[in-house]
Amino acid sequence: MNAATDRASGIAPHRAGANAAQAFRMRCADGRELAAHWITSAARRAVLVINPATGFPQTFYFRLASYAAERGYDTLVYDYRGMGASAPAALAGENSRMSDWGLLDMRTALAEAAAHAGGLPVVTLGHSVGGQFLGLLTNHALARAHVQIAVSVGYWRWEHAPFKYLAWWFWRVHGPLMLKLKGYVPTGGGWAGLPLPRRVFEEWRTWCLRPGHFGPDLATYLSDNVFAQIRAPVLSVGFTDDPIATRRTVEQLQRFYPNVQRESRWYSPADAGSDRIGHDGFFASRHRDALWRPVLDWLDAKLESDA
Repeated sequence: MNAATDRASGIAPHRAGANAAQAFRMRCADGRELAAHWITSAARRAVLVINPATGFPQTFYFRLASYAAERGYDTLVYDYRGMGASAPAALAGENSRMSDWGLLDMRTALAEAAAHAGGLPVVTLGHSVGGQFLGLLTNHALARAHVQIAVSVGYWRWEHAPFKYLAWWFWRVHGPLMLKLKGYVPTGGGWAGLPLPRRVFEEWRTWCLRPGHFGPDLATYLSDNVFAQIRAPVLSVGFTDDPIATRRTVEQLQRFYPNVQRESRWYSPADAGSDRIGHDGFFASRHRDALWRPVLDWLDAKLESDA
């Protein structure tokens, strides 16, 4: 499952930095439009794309985007199809799959960032599924470096107790029941994220109930993938108290990316001077110096080395 069920941190969707955010719509290859924002920098040196986790609205990332803008990065944040401001009013009629986020939405966001950059370097930061689907970006060469925050496979048995038992309940009982009753999975009942369209939940459920995650599908309907082709620098950031992106689930995901130049960093709450980080706590403003700064320092260094 996603960390939207792991919200003990009290980090709610917010609009910090929204006064500097410029709303616009991105059009995908299939004609679908996505709600998005630019958070712009006064001293542009690069462009950052933030690819969100499942169930998190783009506004959740405004604080980090505002910090990145302070560091010279114009930052693009957006909602996937079927999520947040990109969702239709009647969610039961939404027909998109989770994989469409990588095959269509993330590709569009990266292309939009490159067009906006005007020759400046482009980098990405993916949270959870936003990092999983890096291997679906056939236009990945538009970005010079990538950051993966709490990115792993979602096989429930490899997650930490007691969370994994909540995950089992979500996959086997709550989610299927909500689909029968409502046609989608609403917020509540143990799921704290945005409402999930039927096919998003069903595809995600399939992956999280098998050890191979989306692996078997890379040879069939997800064959348009580039996992083995990506050789850019990747910073993987994990947290010791994250019940989802555990060392085992992170390692299993990294096997899908055999050729990247990877650096892995693990933080405990004590390392960050915090009582909790978990799966989504990285994005709390209290971690500005302990966690955000090292990530932006790493991106700065990669861009300087390529200059």
